[in-house]
Amino acid sequence: MERIQQRIYLGRKDLNSIEFEHEVLRIPLRAGEETSFEMHITNHGEPTHVHFSLGEEIKDNVMVLQDKVYVIDEEKIAAIVKLPKSYAGAVDELGSGEIFVSAGYGATKKSFFVEIVETKEKRKRKEKEEKEEVKEREGEQELEVVRRKEKKKFKVSAEERVFLMQLAVSAVAAIFFFAIFFFIICFPPSSPFYLFVSALIASLIFVFIVIYNF
Repeated sequence: MERIQQRIYLGRKDLNSIEFEHEVLRIPLRAGEETSFEMHITNHGEPTHVHFSLGEEIKDNVMVLQDKVYVIDEEKIAAIVKLPKSYAGAVDELGSGEIFVSAGYGATKKSFFVEIVETKEKRKRKEKEEKEEVKEREGEQELEVVRRKEKKKFKVSAEERVFLMQLAVSAVAAIFFFAIFFFIICFPPSSPFYLFVSALIASLIFVFIVIYNF
């Protein structure tokens, strides 16, 4: 990320003259965050005292870490810009304020504007993260709905289990009935095979009754 910087030139035009690289210094920032910028002072004249002061509009949001400095050739002064969360949604209404720079014991005084603007990159990244979070929640909800449908689809109720059991019993009883009917028709009662099969059928019926009652 490119560092925000303001260049200040002293004595370049005449004695105690003050010039700024940017008449308006824009600071990209989001509510609840803070950043910093640097004021690089270059003195083309005699060594002099430089004093910084803040306008009323930005004194609660900007802090110059060193408001007085003696500049011989070059000096760097850092400043902090912060924006409380209470400004969320109202960054455009914050406007701008001035930083005043005086040199030569107040002989010359000029100012440049500091304007806090909402950074588009952070806003887009935040919106993207929020959209991804919404999509993830929607995906989880859809998956949960599908799971519930599948669970409901394959779940057998108590009434259905009773009905299936009764259907199975009826099917087995029908098979026994047709087997006995076929056996009576095809084999005479005096046949040894008739006696064996009768005993076998009776045993199966007994086992079936026991299992059914169990």
